[in-house]
Amino acid sequence: MFVRLDLADKSAERWVDWLERLSLCFVEIVLSESLHADEELCDFLDLDGDEAETLEANSVRLPFPEYPTGDEDGTRWFLAQDVLLRVDGGAALLARGRTADDLDRVRDLIPGDWLNG
Repeated sequence: MFVRLDLADKSAERWVDWLERLSLCFVEIVLSESLHADEELCDFLDLDGDEAETLEANSVRLPFPEYPTGDEDGTRWFLAQDVLLRVDGGAALLARGRTADDLDRVRDLIPGDWLNG
């Protein structure tokens, strides 16, 4: 599967490998959309230090392929303390808690300037 990102600089747009199978794309869409559903249960953090290492040490990486295919530092999925987490390129962390308390526990575990915290 391929994707072409809609960029402000149209000359920079290009088709890139996304995921190996259409079924994986559908799973990715559902997971990603869940991160944007309810602001009370979702949050965002710019990663600029050791946050990614803390995340990896205190969570389980989900058995979903890193993407876009071939990217050195692509998107990865994790689960920690009833919170679904997505790391985008090592630069951003998106989180969705099962409950607000679950999300607060991850905010405490990975301190930083959370968007909604």
